[in-house]
Parts: sequence; C-alpha cells; structure tokens
Amino acid sequence: MKLPKIPLIVLDTETTGFVPRIHCVMEYACAVVKDGKLVKEYEQLFSLREKCEIPQAVQVLTRIKPENLVGQPTFEASLPTIQALLSDDALIVGQNVKFDIGMLKGEGWDLSHRPCIDTSMLASLLFPEIESYALGYVSSVLDLNHSPPHRALGDVRATLELLSKCWERLTELTPKQVERLNEFAMRGPEGYRRLFGVLQASGKAKPKWLSKGKKTGKLPKAQTVMLPEKGKVTLSEEPLDPDFVPSILAGLTGPTWLSVKNIEAAISRFPQSDSFTVLYPPEFVLSEVAKEKFLSQTDFAGDELTLAMKLELYPAAVRSDLPLHGEEYAIFTGKLACTVESPEYKALKDKAEHGPALLSHQHLLTSALAPDCTLPKNLSLVLDDASMLEDTATSAFAWFCMMNSLRAASQGSAVLTKCADLIELWAERIRNEMDLRYLAPSDLESRESTELKRMIAEILTTKLPPQVKLPLEHLLLILDPQNLPGRITWIEAMPDGSKIIKSVPEDIGSLLAKHVYANYPTTLLIPPASQDDLQPVLPDAVQSSLHNAGPLPDSGLKISMPVGLNLEMIFKKPEGKTIVLVSSKRTIEDIYVKHAERLEAEGTTLICQGFNGGQGRMRAEFDRAKAPAFLVMTPWTFEAVELPENTVDRLILQVLPFDHPSHPVVGRRAGRCRDPFSDYSLPRLKHRLFRLLRTFRRHAKNGAAVDILDDRLRTKPYGREVTAYLLSFGAKKVEGPTQLSFL
Repeated sequence: MKLPKIPLIVLDTETTGFVPRIHCVMEYACAVVKDGKLVKEYEQLFSLREKCEIPQAVQVLTRIKPENLVGQPTFEASLPTIQALLSDDALIVGQNVKFDIGMLKGEGWDLSHRPCIDTSMLASLLFPEIESYALGYVSSVLDLNHSPPHRALGDVRATLELLSKCWERLTELTPKQVERLNEFAMRGPEGYRRLFGVLQASGKAKPKWLSKGKKTGKLPKAQTVMLPEKGKVTLSEEPLDPDFVPSILAGLTGPTWLSVKNIEAAISRFPQSDSFTVLYPPEFVLSEVAKEKFLSQTDFAGDELTLAMKLELYPAAVRSDLPLHGEEYAIFTGKLACTVESPEYKALKDKAEHGPALLSHQHLLTSALAPDCTLPKNLSLVLDDASMLEDTATSAFAWFCMMNSLRAASQGSAVLTKCADLIELWAERIRNEMDLRYLAPSDLESRESTELKRMIAEILTTKLPPQVKLPLEHLLLILDPQNLPGRITWIEAMPDGSKIIKSVPEDIGSLLAKHVYANYPTTLLIPPASQDDLQPVLPDAVQSSLHNAGPLPDSGLKISMPVGLNLEMIFKKPEGKTIVLVSSKRTIEDIYVKHAERLEAEGTTLICQGFNGGQGRMRAEFDRAKAPAFLVMTPWTFEAVELPENTVDRLILQVLPFDHPSHPVVGRRAGRCRDPFSDYSLPRLKHRLFRLLRTFRRHAKNGAAVDILDDRLRTKPYGREVTAYLLSFGAKKVEGPTQLSFL
C-alpha cells in the first residue's frame, strides 16, 4: 500500500443503532500507521450498557449476537487501552468518520476536536467513475481487502486500502493541480491541511480518470405527436417501450418542449444530441459568479472543501458534471446554483426558445406560474408522465422551506444563521415530535409566529443570496393565516432527520388549466386506457381528445397472478436477478432478518432498501451482483430506479401499491371526491402499476416475468378492474386455476 507518511489511525465502530448515548458501541477496531507503514491492528467487542439491546436487523447486519458480548469488557474499561493507540499527532481516518466520532463521544470518548479525514468524501473526489461510495461497494469495485466481512476490523482494513488507492490517484495529479488543491486545503479543516501538506505530485499530464464520460449514440427513429390548438389538450397513450419517449424527442421541431418528471434520470437514458437543448432548472446550473465567491471563502468546512476541489478538477456547467456526495448537494443548491437572472441560465433558456428542448415538470410549471412568466409565446408542450403530473405540479406550485438547504446557504452570516435557528426552534415547538403536523390558524397567530414573521420580513429588506431569499419568501407566505384556505400546509420531519415546512394547493387541475393549457398547445402522454382517470390534472372544462387509442404493441413481459405463491417460497428458491417490491419498510426488515444470512451462505446476493445504503448504492450493487440476486424495495422507491438494459429476469409485486392514507396531500385530496376510493385512489393505483411496469421494462430481459401476489385481484370487486387494466397491455387469459398470464 502507498500511504502518506504521516501518523494515522484508521478506526471503525459497530453499533446497535445510529443515535449517540441512546445506542451503544458494541465493537471498535483500528489500524495504526506510522511513516506510511501499518504497525498495529486492534479490535474489541464490548458488553453493553444496561437497557441497550441489539436489534434483530443489526444482529444480521453485523453478525454480532448477544451471546458474543457475554464476558466482554465494557467500553469504559477498555478505553485506556484504546486511547493509548491514538498518539497525539495521529490523523484520524474513517469511512463516514463523523458517525463513528459521534458514537464514540456518546460512550464518553470525545474526538470531535481531533483532525480527521472522511475516506468516502475523498473517494468521491478521486473516483468519479464509481456509482456509489459506500464501503462495501467500493471494496467490490476496487478489490479491497474487506475481511472479516460485516465487522469493524474488516471495515478498517478496507478503509485503509481505500485511503491508499486515493493517495495513489492524488500523486498522479500534476504539480499545478496539487498546488491548487493544497491552497484550498490550507483553508479547510486541519486533517485535510495535514494530508495535502505532504502530497507530492508526479503526474505530467491530466489523468484520464478525471474525464467523466457521457452517454453517446443516436436517438431512436423519430415519432411525431399531434399538437392541438392553444387552449386544448391532446392525449396520447404511451406504451411500455423504453424508446417511445426518446423517439418523441427525436421528432420535435421548432420551439416544442418535452417535459419529463426527472430531468437527470432522463438524461442518463437519452444519448447526447445537438438536436435538442437540455433546459436544466436554475438550481441545477452552476453560476460562475457564485463559484468565484465560494472559492474565495477564507474558510471551508469539510464538505465545502471537497466540493471546492471538485470544482477545480472537473469542468462543470451543471451539477451532474460533478461527482457530488453527501452534503455537497445541499451546498451546491445553497451556494453555487444559478437563479433565473443568472447569465448562464439565461443563455441556456435563450437557446431553448429557438428549438426543441428537454426539461422537468417542476421547471416548466414553476416558470409557467411565475408572475413575470417569460416562456416563449409560440411554445408547444409535450408532457410525459401525465400520471405523475398531479404530484409534480403539487411540488412546482408549492411554497417550502428546507432547513438543511437554508442552513447551508446561511453559513458565514450570523444574522441568517440566527434566523435559521429561530425558524427551526419554532418548527420544533409546533411539530412537538410528530413526524407530520398540519398547520392551523392558531399556530400562525401566536406571539412567536408573529415575531418570526417580523424578523423574516425585516431580513428580506436586505440584500440576500437567492438561495436564502426564496425559502424565506415562501415561509413568509406560509406564516400568513390568510393563505391557509385552499391550501394544505404542514411541517414534516424527513427520514434523514432534516425538516421541511411546506404548503401546496388543494386543487391542481384549475392551476394547470389557467397557467399551462390556456396558453400553450399541450399533448399529454398518458398510461393506456386512462383518459377517463385524469380529473385531478385535466378538469372537465378543458377540451381534450384522444389521439392514438387502440391495441398497444407487445410489451415483451410475461405478467401473471399466481395462486399460492408467496414471498417465503420466492426467497427459498432464487431464480436469476429478481426485483421484489413489498408494502413497507417493516416488511423489508423482516425479509432481511429472516433471509440475509442464509442467502449469503448460499451465494445469493440480497440487497434491501434501508440496509444497503441509498438508491445509488443499491442500484450499483445489484447491477454488479451475479445471479442469483434479489433487490428488495418499496414500489415508490422503485419508480425512480435506473438499471442497465436487459439485465433483470423477474419482478415480484407483493401487494397492490395504493397510496398510503396518511400521506399529507393524498389523503386531503381524496376527501374532496364524491367517492374517494373509486374516483381518486383506484386511478392512482392503475397509473402507478403502469409506471412500475414501464420502469421494469427499461431494464428487463426480453420475456422477463412479472408476478403479482396480491389476492385482492381475485377477492375484491375492484380486482377485476385492475385485471382489465393489465389486459390493456396486450395480455390474454390462460385457462386454469393457477394463474392469469399476460403475454
């Protein structure tokens, strides 16, 4: 291994959970490095504090059982030995090291003042070609020694080798690049100052790994769509064919814009082409003025430093040009992104006005709703994912304040930081530990709310960066009791611990009619046989016509509803690469606890949402895994998954994916319908089934199987309607008691 010649200690913990002082450290391991050489390894299990238990899922994840801790010393008793391994001049190294330092502090050992390096952030700087920076995936891709698996010492060994790989790439940089990175490091945390202070460049030319490749190729054969007159809407049924939307894009001429739900996901699927402009939203576009201001900061926090280094190493016009990781996304949004007034965004928009363009629903609708709407007068629109238009329009027409982005944008300003603190304190008092809390007039008429409004209004009279101004303007609208009628307004705690204050309209269809359909000829790409189920986004008053109804082409999928097949049988007999969609995170945990150890012993990969990192890591690990392999997640997560084409054998859908009744918006809107189930919930279910099949079709092998296990298809009256909807994909009934098959 090639390592920097400074004293290092690489450490890792295994814990019973994620909350310091509440959860316990049950294993600690470290490796001591001096003069670039490994001199000692250490590992120790600990008996747990009273009332601290190992959850079943953690036992499976770490392979540490309660009986393994019987007779082991306490952490407190072992601390003198552990501390003796950490010399005063040692630099702490770890993968997501802040977590380990936080957990160790909860045990009484405070390392928060010690210089440290996070190898996950360092790897994201130096390995742009890797899809995920989770240690398990990086170990697989870079062939790191990750033994013993699942344990602290295995993680330490892998982290040490990852640091070595990162150091090798750093030394490949040119002297000029190293000089620039070192100049940034001197303004960053001490750990990075020490690491880059001993870096010696050996490269004579820009390393090849600094170049991020883009998808090349040609768009499919062009397909034209019928564009109606202004004020009218054409409906065009969309098949499952992955080439359908790219072929629509290829057929656009003049100022016709194709709007999609997720612009970055679409770009990852579509080849680059000069025939259309990608109109990124301003928050995705890099502002050169903001960049220069950011790079001139006198001090960088850790994630700010790695982002500054990425801006130096990677040519970037939009955020997807950078290998962002961790909090860097929030920093980009808060400190580097364009506004609608930025020259970079204006140039992009000017180009789009003269020809076909690709943009997101959110971006299009936000622009259309703006009081000073500057969309081209002769613009025509094609909107994909019309079945998601209610949700994306809800987001576009929302007022919201995301606390993590506001905090990132407020760094360096005492006034804004104090404002962010007071907003969060107010939200915490109102929320009162509830994950979701609707706001009532009494919440907004209190003395605290009045004082908060006064402070925000005063701050808004000063010159503010747009990344701060917009959320504060939205929050001021939310805090006005007069704006509550006709809107759904709430405070929500997100799974990652961040908080959002949000308000959305109750009625989306009228807003779309007023701001979109009345002004621009619009074609909606809709799921098959759904023209009568679009009321939330297509009011009766809007004139619409169906363009291409009729038999759809063969989907290439074999869809069946087997009788008697259950998840237990599926996991006992793995077949190929299988995606399993289940009802809840609790079900995923049960599957993980019950099957993970056995499947690993049998050579089958099991990747579970919530236990294998975020979407990027799950996708990357499943793509890399050899069959047999399972990817287990909820249907709502799966809709956004992108996998390589022709790689998956089977899709299992455990239950019909109805919206959760506790959703802050869905429940309120359903209540406005004559029949909340038939008029609202059931159409949304059918639309989601279409999107799930379309997503699966993008990466399924030809003839791949889809098995739907929900008995409600046979036992409930609406099951016949859902079955008929599936039949619209060119299916035919197979006689016999065991299954319906759609070929």
